[in-house]
Amino acid sequence: MVWFFVTLLAFTDVSPSAVEQPTGTTVFQMQPELADNDNLLPLLKAFQAAPSTTNRLQLASAYLQRARRPGWSSYFHDAEALLANFQAEPQHREHLILLQADILQQQHQFTAALALLEPLLSATPHQLQANLMAARIHLALGDTIGAQRACNRLMREALFFFATCSYEVTGRKGQWSAAYSGLKALLQQNPDLPAELAIWTRGILAEQAEQLGQLDAAVAWLEPILTEAPTSLWLKWADLKLAIKQPEAVYQRLVTLAADVELEDSLLLRLALAEQELGHPSHFGHQLQQQMQVRILRQDQEHAADLAHYFLRVSPDPQAALQWATINYNSAREPDDLALLTQSRHAVALLNGGSK
Repeated sequence: MVWFFVTLLAFTDVSPSAVEQPTGTTVFQMQPELADNDNLLPLLKAFQAAPSTTNRLQLASAYLQRARRPGWSSYFHDAEALLANFQAEPQHREHLILLQADILQQQHQFTAALALLEPLLSATPHQLQANLMAARIHLALGDTIGAQRACNRLMREALFFFATCSYEVTGRKGQWSAAYSGLKALLQQNPDLPAELAIWTRGILAEQAEQLGQLDAAVAWLEPILTEAPTSLWLKWADLKLAIKQPEAVYQRLVTLAADVELEDSLLLRLALAEQELGHPSHFGHQLQQQMQVRILRQDQEHAADLAHYFLRVSPDPQAALQWATINYNSAREPDDLALLTQSRHAVALLNGGSK
């Protein structure tokens, strides 16, 4: 599972209150969250009235930011269409590259995204967004050395980002306990982080707590920020809640969410699982089955993880689960991807053993 927040970063002359910066230095702050869909309308109207590069990039950035929230993933396609074959003036090329690389990483085209970022990092080695994005992509590829290299470029420019980035890489190297202790201490030293920084940090802490077998603690890291969190952390929260045998909490929260937005297949899958575990009539399970059939017909490799989970957890078919888990792992190699592959292999082994 990949958690990307770098599109929310922006240069500003105001520092986050918890991140101390020397007077006169360049500091960083998060852009304000899009509270609801109406916030896109002024940007869309501005672009329609004057399709300048600035208006185009601002609208694409807003689309990507909103797309990370549950129910709005279609905005990724709107951003992609807005930037397709677009050439920006020199002063806007850095922003365009970051947005295009962000779209590529969302599509699991990690190598292409890194290739796009490489010239930018060569010209501006300490660029914050580019380095955070590169670090996340390297982690998605299982390359902790490349990820740490990207983190290290932030050492002199943005210490909080460097430290958080490095603690995430340290965990991925298998040093979960040391990374978890260090990142918890860092968060305690910076209790008043902007919302997006708190979401980023708590998401990493939840992963580390999970890897240490502290599932209740992992849930506790996510609970305070879940309402504003991206879809990936909703998925993590739901999986943790299901793992600690609390399907009712998952069912109630996702049913409430589904009343407001159309759930992505990945969230619908967790809702169907909770429904199944509670013994409710298979309303969401039937809806999910229809969605998965469409994915299968399309051979939709972008959603391979959803298909693997479906065949592993909802409609058991170990061989199909392994097929899709393998496809998923070939493009993304984070702990959740490895766990999905391992579980699928185990299910196949049990099936073969039972047939002998």
